[in-house]
Amino acid sequence: MIISSKILNALFILLLPVAFVSCGANDYAGGGIGGTGISVGKITAFGTGTVDVNGIVFETSNASVTLDGKTGGQNNLKTGMVVKVRGKFNQDGKTGVAASIEFRDNLEGPVDDFSRSSNTIAVLGQTVKLGSTTYFDDFSDTNGDNIIDVYDVSFGNIVEVSGFIDANGIINATYISLKAVSFESDGFEIEVKGTITDLNMDNQTFAIGYLTIDFSSADFVKDITSDSLTDGLYIEIKSTSGPYSNILVASSIELEEHRHDADEGERIEVEGFVTDVTGLDSENRFEIEGQPVQIMTNTLFKNDGIKADIGLNVKIEVKGSMDAYGVLVADEIEIESADEVSDNESGHSDDEESGE
Repeated sequence: MIISSKILNALFILLLPVAFVSCGANDYAGGGIGGTGISVGKITAFGTGTVDVNGIVFETSNASVTLDGKTGGQNNLKTGMVVKVRGKFNQDGKTGVAASIEFRDNLEGPVDDFSRSSNTIAVLGQTVKLGSTTYFDDFSDTNGDNIIDVYDVSFGNIVEVSGFIDANGIINATYISLKAVSFESDGFEIEVKGTITDLNMDNQTFAIGYLTIDFSSADFVKDITSDSLTDGLYIEIKSTSGPYSNILVASSIELEEHRHDADEGERIEVEGFVTDVTGLDSENRFEIEGQPVQIMTNTLFKNDGIKADIGLNVKIEVKGSMDAYGVLVADEIEIESADEVSDNESGHSDDEESGE
């Protein structure tokens, strides 16, 4: 059978995008492609002028640092903090140059409950799970067992928490810092982030976890007003007073974005827990803490992983690029345990703090 040149040209045009996508994924998996992008994950180690995030050793000598929207220094960064690094990724897939490093905590406030049998504490209506790799900052060994852990956290302590949120809304802490022994010992601005439930416009209240927020006197900032509040909205609440009878009076409310602000086509790496799988079977799509992820036919699963391994509360790392709709198109997926660091992370000691 003779195939006409017109048909051959049509087939070439149809197959060209597929070949292009396939080659891109193979280049990425074989050692990475260079370029700019963002990496979102916990700090696993420091070197001299470097920081390790998601297995990439970033040079930080010229990087700007912000902590909860305020300018900071590299000496403020600590092991376990979940950060967003924006910068250049080198061709080797293992090193890069950071242009900026942003840290935003999950919450800061008083410990109002704890369960040492389950290694959890409660802070501002949020359940925080402490694991063997949680980094404890500024805590003392109060019980003399030569280990800093949940037993050294006390009721009323003001703590700052950073970590990954699972599908149950539990913060799996990778970093926890003691800011003050108690709320009365110093003036602190309380911060909590979460998803609105049980909105009551008549009473001007809503819930974050099991904490009731009174927003009657709150200032609304960054494209949000009291009229735009809805259940399911992810926000940050700040307060200058401690919670009373499980009610926190908000001084300000700010809209928080679950998705990451990568540009279309920009490289992005994200570590976290799977929080939604409703589109996994039908659309090959799932979410990591609100960030949609698209599995492609050429997506590489590392360490013999498969699509069936993806489920709610599974901890994973995804590498890929952002499309025009804010979806992370996955080139590579690695299944992790809930309490481990990636096998390709560097061997720097966690005791090497930046600038300390």
